[in-house]
Order: sequence, then C-alpha cells, then structure tokens
Amino acid sequence: MKSITSNLLKISTLILVVVLAFSCGRNKLPKHYFKVGEDVYEIVSGTIINNGEAEGGGFNLSLRLYTENGSDFINFNIASPQAESLPSKTFTDLEGSWVTGFTSNGTYTNMATINTGSLVIEKSNQGYIFEIECTDQYSNKVEGYYKGSLNLKDENNLVHVLPDYVLPDEIYDAVTEKFPVYSGVTPPDMSGEYVSSPHILIYESYAENPDSIQHYNDRYMGFVYDSKQMNFYGKQLIDGENNVYDEVIAYGVKITGESDNFTCYYVVEGYPGGYYAQQAFIFSGKKTDAGLEDFHAAVVLLETSGNPDLQPKNSYRILKDEDGLAEENSWLSKRGTTKGKSLAKDEDLFKMWMK
Repeated sequence: MKSITSNLLKISTLILVVVLAFSCGRNKLPKHYFKVGEDVYEIVSGTIINNGEAEGGGFNLSLRLYTENGSDFINFNIASPQAESLPSKTFTDLEGSWVTGFTSNGTYTNMATINTGSLVIEKSNQGYIFEIECTDQYSNKVEGYYKGSLNLKDENNLVHVLPDYVLPDEIYDAVTEKFPVYSGVTPPDMSGEYVSSPHILIYESYAENPDSIQHYNDRYMGFVYDSKQMNFYGKQLIDGENNVYDEVIAYGVKITGESDNFTCYYVVEGYPGGYYAQQAFIFSGKKTDAGLEDFHAAVVLLETSGNPDLQPKNSYRILKDEDGLAEENSWLSKRGTTKGKSLAKDEDLFKMWMK
C-alpha cells in the first residue's frame, strides 16, 4: 500500500511539473512587449514623433513602440517641454491607442483607444524604460514593457522662437551679445552644403581668457530635407596626419527665423562617464546665394549631472566663420553616402565640443 501511494505521489508530481512547464512556456512573455488581452506583441523598436509646438508652450509628442513588421504598435500622445525627449513621469491622464495591421494608406486590421491606466516613463543609461498598465475602450487589459533607445522623427521642423531649454534664460543675454538669434515662422529653405572656413572660436565662457581667438579645422555642414523633417550632416578633420574625420548626423533639426535670417538647433543626450548630460548645438546666419552669411555656431552644455569631466552646466562656446561667409561646398554630394554617427547615441560628442 505504501509503495502504491508513493508511486501515485511521483506520478502526480510529474504531471504537475509537466503542466507547469507547459503553462510557463505558453505564457512566457518576450523581454519587450505589449499585450492586449491574451494577444502578445514583441516590441523591437520605438520612436518619438514630434507633432509640433503645443498651445501655451512645449511640444506635442507621440511615443510609438513597434513590432518587427512595423504594422503593429502601441501609441501614446504626450506633452513635453522639449521636442527631442520625453519627461520622466507617471502619466495617468492618457491619450493612446493600440493598432494592428496598419498599412501605408491608413487602413488597419484592429484598433482601440486607451484612456485609463498608467504609463510610467523613466530615463536610463540605455535610453528609456516604459511600463504600461492600462485598459482599452473595450475593457481589454493592456500591458507592456520596453527598455532601450528611441528614434526621433519630426513632423514639423518649424518653431516660432528659440526655446529657453535650448538657450536658457540665465545666459540668454550674454550669449546673444556675441551670437545672433532670430525668430519667426518664415525662415529660408536651408537645403545645401556649406563649409565654415576659417572656422574660429570667439568665446569660451569658462576659459581664463574667454575672448581669446582660436582657429580650428574647417567645419563642413549639410542641411537635407527628408519628407517633413530637416536633418543635419557635419564633418570635421580630427587627425590630419592620418586624414581622419569626425562625422555626425542629427535628425529632426528645428528652425526659426524670417526672410533670409535663420536660427536652427538640435539637442543631444548621453551618459558620458555614467552621468546624464545634454547639449544644444545652435546655428545662426543669413541664407544667401553664396552660402551662409554672418554664420555663427553656439554649443551650450544644458545638463551635466555633476560630471567632473565636463564643464559646469550652462557653459557655452561660440564659433563663427572668420571671413563672415560659410561658402557653398559640395562635400556631402561628392561623399555619396550618409554614413555617420547618430548624435543621440554618441557620448564622445560631449568631449568633442564641436572644435
């Protein structure tokens, strides 16, 4: 009797192990996913879409997390003070949706809106962490998790004025004494390729002699419109002996100005040395048939998180074309490709400081 009981116990245990293994295998979730009811979708990428300026200030952004096929995604509309990044915050007043089978002509297989629950956003040294606990309009439970970097897409590159998060109020007057800043909603078409030569530093806020002029290698620049966004391409010689250039790309550059006068900018983020840092690149001048007249460039260190290897927060440098004209130059067309380093992921940019 004892032997029979023992065997039954072993069989029951084996059945339980098999059932649990099958159940765990069936219910195991991908590392990054969103789930609607019992349907699971693996997230492979994410994008911040800038839909333009918000009424009263800031920007209307969309966070969109995609599956591999790109036609299934979950989307949340978010108000942010910055055009390039999402705030770290728990959102409970939601405006979102999930979509499957989306096509380029706007059709889809299934879709539902999301307006209850929570979306938690945290910044990390790998980009962002998102935790989703929501309910859709049909009372389906909607869950999700994603940790990683995000692409940037700009549906409207135009801004009315240079935002204060790009050029903080604390240093605005000091910077604009040496650097022209324009505003307006009718800036020139920046399409073209240019070179700032001789490219010189005219002011360094943290230096012992801040007005000391320094000559740097020529700075090559290209502005390319792709659909509704403007992208920046840059190149500069960093090792003349071995003919090595530093090349960078920034997507979704914002612009303001009127007539031929322009001011445009982009902001980059990174974790140099493990510290969160943020830096703005600003260009100003006048677009002419010969190139960019009165061309100036400013670099502003917006955030350092106390990084001992960086200059203090709100430090800035101002550079310009010494002869007053960044001339047209077909360097990008001759190059024939768009290879380069994405500034959003390039921590070395904070060491470079656009020399």
